Amino acid sequence: MWGFVLKHDIGVGDIIQTAAFLAALVTVIIESNRYRRGQAEAAAQRHEDAALGLEARKIEIYQRLEIESNRVFEFEARHPELVPMMKRRLVPVAKLGDLVVRDEYSEEMNARQIAMIARKYYEMNCNLFEIAARLRKYRLIDDDVFGSWVAWYFDTCTEWGFRALWHDLRDNYTADLRAIFDPLCGRLLLAWDIPHASPDANEPFTTYGLPDVPPAELEARRSEFYVEIANLFDCPTIGGWIAKVAATGLPAKHPLAYS
Repeated sequence: MWGFVLKHDIGVGDIIQTAAFLAALVTVIIESNRYRRGQAEAAAQRHEDAALGLEARKIEIYQRLEIESNRVFEFEARHPELVPMMKRRLVPVAKLGDLVVRDEYSEEMNARQIAMIARKYYEMNCNLFEIAARLRKYRLIDDDVFGSWVAWYFDTCTEWGFRALWHDLRDNYTADLRAIFDPLCGRLLLAWDIPHASPDANEPFTTYGLPDVPPAELEARRSEFYVEIANLFDCPTIGGWIAKVAATGLPAKHPLAYS
Protein backbone atom coordinates (compact mmCIF):
# COMPACT_ATOMS: atom_id res chain seq x y z
CA MET A 1 0.00 0.00 0.00
CA TRP A 2 2.75 2.43 0.94
CA GLY A 3 4.60 1.60 -2.24
CA PHE A 4 1.51 2.42 -4.24
CA VAL A 5 1.09 5.73 -2.41
CA LEU A 6 4.71 6.74 -3.07
CA LYS A 7 4.45 5.86 -6.71
CA HIS A 8 1.16 7.66 -6.91
CA ASP A 9 2.40 10.84 -5.11
CA ILE A 10 5.76 11.31 -6.93
CA GLY A 11 5.13 12.23 -10.48
CA VAL A 12 7.35 13.18 -13.38
CA GLY A 13 6.90 16.85 -12.61
CA ASP A 14 8.13 16.36 -9.07
CA ILE A 15 11.19 14.54 -10.29
CA ILE A 16 11.94 17.28 -12.80
CA GLN A 17 11.41 19.94 -10.14
CA THR A 18 13.70 18.13 -7.69
CA ALA A 19 16.35 17.66 -10.36
CA ALA A 20 16.14 21.33 -11.26
CA PHE A 21 16.48 22.27 -7.61
CA LEU A 22 19.52 20.02 -7.20
CA ALA A 23 21.07 21.43 -10.37
CA ALA A 24 20.49 24.95 -9.12
CA LEU A 25 21.97 24.02 -5.76
CA VAL A 26 25.06 22.56 -7.42
CA THR A 27 25.37 25.69 -9.54
CA VAL A 28 25.13 27.88 -6.45
CA ILE A 29 27.79 25.81 -4.69
CA ILE A 30 30.09 25.96 -7.71
CA GLU A 31 29.60 29.70 -8.12
CA SER A 32 30.06 30.23 -4.39
CA ASN A 33 33.33 28.30 -4.42
CA ARG A 34 34.42 30.16 -7.53
CA TYR A 35 33.58 33.47 -5.86
CA ARG A 36 35.51 32.54 -2.72
CA ARG A 37 38.49 31.47 -4.81
CA GLY A 38 38.28 34.72 -6.72
CA GLN A 39 38.11 36.69 -3.49
CA ALA A 40 41.07 34.77 -2.06
CA GLU A 41 43.09 35.30 -5.25
CA ALA A 42 42.18 38.99 -5.29
CA ALA A 43 43.15 39.31 -1.63
CA ALA A 44 46.43 37.51 -2.31
CA GLN A 45 47.09 39.82 -5.25
CA ARG A 46 46.30 42.87 -3.14
CA HIS A 47 48.63 41.57 -0.44
CA GLU A 48 51.37 40.97 -2.99
CA ASP A 49 50.84 44.42 -4.51
CA ALA A 50 50.93 45.98 -1.04
CA ALA A 51 54.14 44.10 -0.21
CA LEU A 52 55.74 45.22 -3.47
CA GLY A 53 54.55 48.76 -2.82
CA LEU A 54 56.05 48.69 0.67
CA GLU A 55 59.37 47.41 -0.67
CA ALA A 56 59.38 50.14 -3.30
CA ARG A 57 58.61 52.69 -0.59
CA LYS A 58 61.47 51.37 1.55
CA ILE A 59 63.87 51.72 -1.36
CA GLU A 60 62.65 55.27 -1.96
CA ILE A 61 63.08 56.13 1.73
CA TYR A 62 66.59 54.65 1.73
CA GLN A 63 67.55 56.63 -1.35
CA ARG A 64 66.21 59.86 0.13
CA LEU A 65 68.16 59.28 3.35
CA GLU A 66 71.32 58.66 1.36
CA ILE A 67 70.77 61.82 -0.67
CA GLU A 68 70.19 63.87 2.47
CA SER A 69 73.29 62.39 4.11
CA ASN A 70 75.33 63.64 1.16
CA ARG A 71 74.58 67.17 2.34
CA VAL A 72 76.37 66.39 5.59
CA PHE A 73 79.40 65.20 3.65
CA GLU A 74 79.30 68.33 1.50
CA PHE A 75 79.26 70.42 4.68
CA GLU A 76 82.32 68.55 5.93
CA ALA A 77 84.11 69.19 2.65
CA ARG A 78 83.43 72.93 2.94
CA HIS A 79 85.05 73.03 6.39
CA PRO A 80 88.16 70.85 6.03
CA GLU A 81 89.88 72.33 9.08
CA LEU A 82 87.08 72.70 11.61
CA VAL A 83 85.07 69.51 11.14
CA PRO A 84 88.00 67.08 11.50
CA MET A 85 89.02 68.91 14.68
CA MET A 86 85.48 68.63 16.09
CA LYS A 87 85.39 64.94 15.20
CA ARG A 88 88.36 64.00 17.37
CA ARG A 89 87.48 61.89 20.40
CA LEU A 90 89.05 64.30 22.90
CA VAL A 91 89.09 68.08 22.67
CA PRO A 92 92.58 69.15 21.56
CA VAL A 93 92.53 72.56 23.31
CA ALA A 94 91.58 74.02 26.67
CA LYS A 95 88.98 76.39 25.17
CA LEU A 96 87.39 77.06 21.79
CA GLY A 97 89.29 80.32 21.44
CA ASP A 98 92.52 78.33 21.24
CA LEU A 99 91.40 76.53 18.09
CA VAL A 100 93.10 77.98 15.04
CA VAL A 101 90.98 77.04 12.03
CA ARG A 102 90.00 78.73 8.81
CA ASP A 103 86.68 78.76 6.99
CA GLU A 104 86.04 77.82 3.38
CA TYR A 105 87.34 81.25 2.33
CA SER A 106 90.62 80.73 4.24
CA GLU A 107 89.68 83.33 6.84
CA GLU A 108 90.41 82.58 10.48
CA MET A 109 87.28 81.95 12.58
CA ASN A 110 86.65 83.18 16.10
CA ALA A 111 85.13 81.09 18.92
CA ARG A 112 81.58 82.29 18.19
CA GLN A 113 81.81 81.31 14.53
CA ILE A 114 83.28 77.94 15.45
CA ALA A 115 80.45 77.23 17.88
CA MET A 116 77.78 78.27 15.37
CA ILE A 117 79.16 76.14 12.54
CA ALA A 118 79.63 73.17 14.85
CA ARG A 119 76.03 73.46 16.01
CA LYS A 120 74.68 73.58 12.46
CA TYR A 121 76.80 70.60 11.50
CA TYR A 122 75.52 68.44 14.35
CA GLU A 123 71.94 69.62 13.86
CA MET A 124 72.15 68.31 10.30
CA ASN A 125 73.40 64.99 11.64
CA CYS A 126 70.75 64.73 14.34
CA ASN A 127 67.90 65.56 11.98
CA LEU A 128 68.88 62.58 9.84
CA PHE A 129 69.52 60.39 12.87
CA GLU A 130 66.05 61.07 14.24
CA ILE A 131 64.38 60.23 10.93
CA ALA A 132 66.30 56.96 10.68
CA ALA A 133 65.42 56.00 14.26
CA ARG A 134 61.70 56.65 13.77
CA LEU A 135 61.66 54.81 10.46
CA ARG A 136 63.20 51.80 12.18
CA LYS A 137 60.69 52.10 15.02
CA TYR A 138 57.85 51.75 12.50
CA ARG A 139 59.68 49.04 10.51
CA LEU A 140 60.03 51.21 7.41
CA ILE A 141 63.74 50.50 6.96
CA ASP A 142 65.37 47.09 7.11
CA ASP A 143 67.56 45.94 9.97
CA ASP A 144 70.71 45.89 7.84
CA VAL A 145 70.13 49.44 6.67
CA PHE A 146 69.52 50.64 10.21
CA GLY A 147 72.67 48.83 11.34
CA SER A 148 74.74 51.07 9.08
CA TRP A 149 73.15 54.09 10.78
CA VAL A 150 73.98 52.69 14.22
CA ALA A 151 77.63 52.76 13.16
CA TRP A 152 77.21 56.46 12.34
CA TYR A 153 75.46 57.05 15.68
CA PHE A 154 78.39 55.59 17.56
CA ASP A 155 81.06 57.44 15.61
CA THR A 156 79.23 60.73 16.15
CA CYS A 157 78.80 60.20 19.89
CA THR A 158 82.52 59.53 20.26
CA GLU A 159 83.29 62.98 18.82
CA TRP A 160 84.00 65.59 21.49
CA GLY A 161 82.34 68.25 19.33
CA PHE A 162 79.03 66.40 19.46
CA ARG A 163 79.21 65.73 23.20
CA ALA A 164 79.99 69.40 23.82
CA LEU A 165 76.70 70.33 22.11
CA TRP A 166 74.36 67.45 22.92
CA HIS A 167 73.26 68.85 26.29
CA ASP A 168 71.99 71.92 24.42
CA LEU A 169 70.57 70.05 21.41
CA ARG A 170 68.80 67.13 23.05
CA ASP A 171 65.56 68.95 23.92
CA ASN A 172 65.04 69.62 20.19
CA TYR A 173 64.66 65.91 19.47
CA THR A 174 62.26 63.12 20.33
CA ALA A 175 62.65 60.56 23.08
CA ASP A 176 63.63 58.03 20.40
CA LEU A 177 66.87 59.86 19.65
CA ARG A 178 67.55 60.82 23.26
CA ALA A 179 67.28 57.15 24.21
CA ILE A 180 70.06 56.41 21.72
CA PHE A 181 72.49 59.18 22.66
CA ASP A 182 71.87 60.01 26.31
CA PRO A 183 73.32 56.81 27.86
CA LEU A 184 76.52 56.68 25.79
CA CYS A 185 77.05 60.43 25.86
CA GLY A 186 76.69 60.43 29.64
CA ARG A 187 79.17 57.59 30.06
CA LEU A 188 81.75 59.24 27.81
CA LEU A 189 81.41 62.59 29.56
CA LEU A 190 82.27 60.89 32.85
CA ALA A 191 84.94 58.55 31.50
CA TRP A 192 86.62 60.77 28.89
CA ASP A 193 85.72 64.45 28.93
CA ILE A 194 85.73 65.34 32.61
CA PRO A 195 89.03 63.54 33.37
CA HIS A 196 90.55 65.01 30.20
CA ALA A 197 89.61 68.54 31.32
CA SER A 198 91.35 68.07 34.67
CA PRO A 199 94.49 70.24 35.09
CA ASP A 200 96.53 67.19 36.10
CA ALA A 201 95.21 64.89 33.34
CA ASN A 202 97.81 62.40 32.19
CA GLU A 203 97.01 60.92 28.77
CA PRO A 204 99.95 59.09 27.27
CA PHE A 205 97.98 57.83 24.25
CA THR A 206 97.98 60.22 21.29
CA THR A 207 97.35 60.24 17.56
CA TYR A 208 99.09 62.82 15.37
CA GLY A 209 100.48 64.33 18.56
CA LEU A 210 97.02 65.03 20.03
CA PRO A 211 95.39 63.29 23.02
CA ASP A 212 93.20 60.36 22.08
CA VAL A 213 91.41 57.27 23.40
CA PRO A 214 93.20 53.89 23.20
CA PRO A 215 91.75 51.57 20.51
CA ALA A 216 90.87 48.85 23.02
CA GLU A 217 88.80 51.32 25.05
CA LEU A 218 87.06 52.54 21.91
CA GLU A 219 86.17 49.03 20.74
CA ALA A 220 84.82 48.07 24.17
CA ARG A 221 82.54 51.11 24.06
CA ARG A 222 81.46 50.21 20.54
CA SER A 223 80.47 46.66 21.50
CA GLU A 224 78.57 47.94 24.53
CA PHE A 225 76.69 50.48 22.40
CA TYR A 226 75.61 47.95 19.77
CA VAL A 227 74.19 45.62 22.41
CA GLU A 228 72.38 48.55 24.00
CA ILE A 229 70.78 49.64 20.71
CA ALA A 230 69.90 46.05 19.80
CA ASN A 231 67.95 45.76 23.05
CA LEU A 232 66.39 49.20 22.64
CA PHE A 233 65.02 48.39 19.17
CA ASP A 234 64.60 44.64 19.70
CA CYS A 235 66.91 43.98 16.76
CA PRO A 236 69.20 40.91 16.91
CA THR A 237 70.83 41.98 13.63
CA ILE A 238 72.40 44.96 15.38
CA GLY A 239 73.43 42.85 18.36
CA GLY A 240 75.47 40.59 16.07
CA TRP A 241 76.66 43.35 13.75
CA ILE A 242 80.25 43.70 14.98
CA ALA A 243 80.89 39.94 15.05
CA LYS A 244 79.45 39.56 11.55
CA VAL A 245 81.61 42.37 10.17
CA ALA A 246 84.71 40.89 11.83
CA ALA A 247 83.94 37.42 10.46
CA THR A 248 83.81 38.71 6.89
CA GLY A 249 86.70 41.15 7.15
CA LEU A 250 89.69 41.71 4.91
CA PRO A 251 92.79 39.57 5.45
CA ALA A 252 94.95 42.59 6.34
CA LYS A 253 94.96 46.36 6.62
CA HIS A 254 96.48 48.42 3.82
CA PRO A 255 100.03 49.57 4.72
CA LEU A 256 99.06 53.18 3.97
CA ALA A 257 95.59 53.09 5.54
CA TYR A 258 94.39 56.53 6.63
CA SER A 259 93.65 55.43 10.18
